[in-house]
Amino acid sequence: MTSLEEQMLPLGGLDAPAGGEQLEARVAWLTQQVTDLLQLATERTGAAAGEGQPPLYGNVEEWVRDYLLPGFPRPVGEVGLVRWHWCAQWWRHDEAVTRLTALWYGWEHARLEMTGMLGWLRELDHHLPMLLGPDGPFRNCGPATDDGQARHKMPTVAAVEPAPPQWWEWWGDAGDTE
Repeated sequence: MTSLEEQMLPLGGLDAPAGGEQLEARVAWLTQQVTDLLQLATERTGAAAGEGQPPLYGNVEEWVRDYLLPGFPRPVGEVGLVRWHWCAQWWRHDEAVTRLTALWYGWEHARLEMTGMLGWLRELDHHLPMLLGPDGPFRNCGPATDDGQARHKMPTVAAVEPAPPQWWEWWGDAGDTE
C-alpha cells in the first residue's frame, strides 16, 4: 500500500472492524477531507478564473481603439452587396456603448479562462452585424469624405405615447390571490 492509500484509509484500513468510535473517527476524517478538497477546488477555480485580476484595458474606449478595431477590422462602406457602417463618434450612440461595453466586459472575463474566448467569439459574431449592419446604430453615419468630415447622424428614436391611467395596475395585482 502506498503512503497516499495509507493516508486515505486511517485507523486500520478497510479490513479493520469498524466499531462505533472508529466509525465516527472515519466519518469525521472523511468529512474533513471533503471540506479540504472543496476548499482547494474553490481556490484553484478562483485563481484560474482570474479573480482579483485588474482589467487589461482601463475603459471601453481603450478596448475598442486598441483591441477590437485593430484585431477585427471590417471594411467600412460598400463591399459587394454588403455595407458595413462605423461611426468615429461611436461613443455618442447609446446602443453601441451598451453592446461594446458588454463585449468588453465579456472579453475581460473570457481572456482569463482556458477556453473562454470560444464563447466570447460567438458573442462577437452576434453583435458585430448588429452594430455594423444596415439596421445598426451607425446606419446613418459614414467615414470621412474628401472634405475630411465624417458623417455622424443619430438614429431617430421611435415615438412613445404614455399608457392611460391605471393601465399598469393589473401588474401590481398579479401577486394577489384573493
